[in-house]
Amino acid sequence: MFPVAILAGGLATRLRPITQTIPKSLVEVAGKPFIVRQLEYLRGQGVQRVVLCIGHLGEMIQDIVGTGDQLGLQVRYSCDGATLLGTGGALKKALPLLGEHFFVLYGDSYLPVDFSAVQRAYAQSEQQALMTVLANFDRWDKSNVLFEGGRLVAYNKRAPGPDMAYIDYGLGVVASKVFAQYPAGEPFDLADVYQALSTRGELTGFEVHERFYEIGSHRGLKEAEAFFYERSGMSYAQQHMKEAAEIIQKMDLAAIEKMADLLARVKAEGGRLFFLGVGGSAGNCSHAVNDFRKIVGIECYAPTDNVSELTARTNDEGWASVFVEWLKVSKLQAKDALFIFSVGGGNLEKNISPNLVEAIKLAKTVGAKVTGVVGRDGGYTAQSSDACVIVPTVNPDNITPHSEAFQAVVWHLLVSHPKLKVNQTKWESAVK
Repeated sequence: MFPVAILAGGLATRLRPITQTIPKSLVEVAGKPFIVRQLEYLRGQGVQRVVLCIGHLGEMIQDIVGTGDQLGLQVRYSCDGATLLGTGGALKKALPLLGEHFFVLYGDSYLPVDFSAVQRAYAQSEQQALMTVLANFDRWDKSNVLFEGGRLVAYNKRAPGPDMAYIDYGLGVVASKVFAQYPAGEPFDLADVYQALSTRGELTGFEVHERFYEIGSHRGLKEAEAFFYERSGMSYAQQHMKEAAEIIQKMDLAAIEKMADLLARVKAEGGRLFFLGVGGSAGNCSHAVNDFRKIVGIECYAPTDNVSELTARTNDEGWASVFVEWLKVSKLQAKDALFIFSVGGGNLEKNISPNLVEAIKLAKTVGAKVTGVVGRDGGYTAQSSDACVIVPTVNPDNITPHSEAFQAVVWHLLVSHPKLKVNQTKWESAVK
């Protein structure tokens, strides 16, 4: 079996914030780093030698994969260096490790295809390169291949024609001499190499009938996870609870304790708590008001509980000012505190929950404390708070449900905290 070159050196900007601190190849997919899934699959295909073309944060991949011995493979590395070389430039640099013929696989792709059949088709074609193709009709991405009668007629990723119904599947076989005309150490794209070969009639095609999976985008990552969970027999409920368990492990417990101390001071000074939230978070505010009044004994309010005033202020004064004007009438003071429940935390530049931002600004002006439970990066709430918990993001597709669920987890923890709890709840105090 030919060796396999895996292109794993890109910046993966479409997967941020996940890939801000790790390379795309190490993104966990259904509980396992994607590169491990790829390598295990290649070993099952009979592949023995792999060359990982790495660049951005590539040393992290080396730390995890090592020599490949634990996976039953021989893994070697070719690093771009200070300048990212692109997919073509990376392969050019890796040629001394690859030999005369080799497979090319993208580092974000999982391809259910028979590698040995692909290699045989390449050998029989007597062409310079082979591209696997899939009937696509713009379903998974823009179609870029004209494939007719079992023959690859044209490939053009940059300017695909309207008659192109197939797409580059993501696995190719290439002769090393194809790269002889390209300069060493200079960035270039493998797609341009393929296009030049197709123009000269030196690129053959191999049709694949099962769809590919990729983690180059958040949508692709979600679909890939679903695929692997289904294969493993794990249900979505198991996946969701696994994510919840991971969030619990990553929660900032020191921040929660800081919130408990802040709330204890507010109570001791006779201050009030004002719960602010929008949408599902507003529902959490109503519940939290009940718990903090009844169990903790702090005077609490939520402006969203008064629908008449909320809608009147929205209609007459605008959405951005509904909370701040309500707080002014409530005579917000230095001994009081705002308790924010929000997924985004407020962001004026993006026009996300501007009412929260204006309310926090007022609190800082009068000297009131600000605390909250938020998701994502916490937005303006996290930037301005005196104590804040950010619900960790473990799956970008589930930020809202996890954020709002853990708002409830944190406030129930707080009202049960020995520093705050003064009254027993019914079921805990009932005598059997």
